[in-house]
Amino acid sequence: MGDYNRTTRECGFEQLRPELVVAIRKYVQKHRLGHIEAETLMCCETTSEKKKRGLLATLFGPDRDPVHYTAALVTPSLLLWARSGAKSGTAALAARLAEIEVQDYETSPFGQTLADTGLEVFGFLLGAPERTNAFIGLGSEPAAQRFREVVKEAAGKARGCRSGGGE
Repeated sequence: MGDYNRTTRECGFEQLRPELVVAIRKYVQKHRLGHIEAETLMCCETTSEKKKRGLLATLFGPDRDPVHYTAALVTPSLLLWARSGAKSGTAALAARLAEIEVQDYETSPFGQTLADTGLEVFGFLLGAPERTNAFIGLGSEPAAQRFREVVKEAAGKARGCRSGGGE
């Protein structure tokens, strides 16, 4: 994960790269998630540029996507993100905030600073049969810091609103 230089900007949904808008809209429609654009608490886009690789690393194959883009948005109940790269294509994912744990990814459990920053998501992604880990890379800009806080606050509220019945 630490092989990228990332920059994050806050933006409106319509200001995202067109392929990311299309991917999110298709995903929302497929999973019948409602009108997420109207419910969005915050939206951002991150540009991730692969750092230069050494000669040895280059011998083992070319970078799949030297540059890729990630859109991420949060509503009171959902975290959605889409990734787009020239070679890997575009894909979207989402998770209900009440079904995930979200934490900053920048410091290891041993207090060491890591070479990358973003959000680590653990829990059930929509349509997944089991819990999984996901990583959303973010830059170090104020917009990225604010997005992290908005997501963690919304996730805390969503988990607090869960009903205790049925389990």
